[in-house]
Amino acid sequence: MNWRSRRAALAILILILAAIVAIWWAVRLLDPGDRGDTTPDVTPATLAPQSAPAREFEVDPAASRVGFIAQVAGVGLEGTFPVRGGTIILEPVRDMLQVHVSFEIDVDGLSTSNALFDRALRAALASGDYPLAFYVAGSDGLVPVTEERVSFGLTGDLELHNVVQPHPMDVSAQVTGSTLEAIASSTLDLARHGVELPALLGSPAIDLRAVIVAHEATR
Repeated sequence: MNWRSRRAALAILILILAAIVAIWWAVRLLDPGDRGDTTPDVTPATLAPQSAPAREFEVDPAASRVGFIAQVAGVGLEGTFPVRGGTIILEPVRDMLQVHVSFEIDVDGLSTSNALFDRALRAALASGDYPLAFYVAGSDGLVPVTEERVSFGLTGDLELHNVVQPHPMDVSAQVTGSTLEAIASSTLDLARHGVELPALLGSPAIDLRAVIVAHEATR
């Protein structure tokens, strides 16, 4: 082989080696392999935080009552219905609360300073689900999470004298630690529940003011 042939063969070999080196570097660039980088190439989806569990409070019958004022011969007569029991549930909704209440009211246990009115009202109520009334309701909107006193409306149904009627109430409530205290007020028209009082006893509408104390249930 003459020197010209050798030079040509050497040039071809150099070109082949250059091509191999170029291909090797291209593979390295296209396949970075393990560079010790622990940062993901994509951002993982953000998971929604788990909702906090609802808080359930059990009504304390000894500390709760439904007070009322009835008109008897044009004079306001104060009385009370005992509360048999019930629950208040604070359900988390986003960063606020939905309030759910359920009460049992002892109608037969009513008491006033007027024995005649007591007997007349007991007699008028003595049918259906007597001697109990039931109230189930929820807050009209969301209530802030706070230990300060808050005011809100309740909308629900009152079952009295075996007749169910819508019954809204205005509420002022406060949670302190594991105790919930609330005052709820409304006007109750007994005639809408089929309760007929003697005309001498006055208006069938009575003003209610419930005082409720409840303690958080232990799990």
